[in-house]
Amino acid sequence: MNTTYTSLPWDPEGSTYQQEISLENGKSYPGYSRRLGKEEPRDKRVLLQNMILRMYDVGYLNEQNPNRTNAIQIVYSWKNKLGKFVHAFTLYQDCYEWNPDHYRDYLDAFLSEFYRLKRIGENPYEKLYENKKTRMADPLSLSPPRFFNKPNLRNYCVRLIKSNIREFGEVLDFYRKYSQTHFDGFGDEDQSFFDNIKFG
Repeated sequence: MNTTYTSLPWDPEGSTYQQEISLENGKSYPGYSRRLGKEEPRDKRVLLQNMILRMYDVGYLNEQNPNRTNAIQIVYSWKNKLGKFVHAFTLYQDCYEWNPDHYRDYLDAFLSEFYRLKRIGENPYEKLYENKKTRMADPLSLSPPRFFNKPNLRNYCVRLIKSNIREFGEVLDFYRKYSQTHFDGFGDEDQSFFDNIKFG
């Protein structure tokens, strides 16, 4: 991470997200999604997911990293309509817990994949982190995995088609291959979804 960037103070007022890191040694540290004088990325979903992934990369959520004290928990909050931070969910080393009032299915799918990769000894940061380079890559690439359930994949495919980014046949082929590679295959329900896409 850029040391010049990390030397800047946090900007709580301008941040969308807040994290409170509690460590095994008794110390705790706040963190935010924005530094003073810097702008947040427009895609707030990617912003939050990358915040979580960095906690693994620097070692707080990676028990195999000997150079960093493990976190007991990391509490995440986001701003409500009044601009106040509200507790959304809490991460532990091997599981996570939602505040039921702020459950988000797309984020739950990401967190499930994050912990699945941890359990099987894979590196979630390497598999899931999104930067400008990866986001400008081929929109029909099958790797790294970018979608954590079929509803997210379907929404993406509809956007590709309706925005004329790719032809219908190309997107259908991508969906079929992605489903066969990362999910439970391509079935009648998937074909029906594409048969019923409304254009215009």
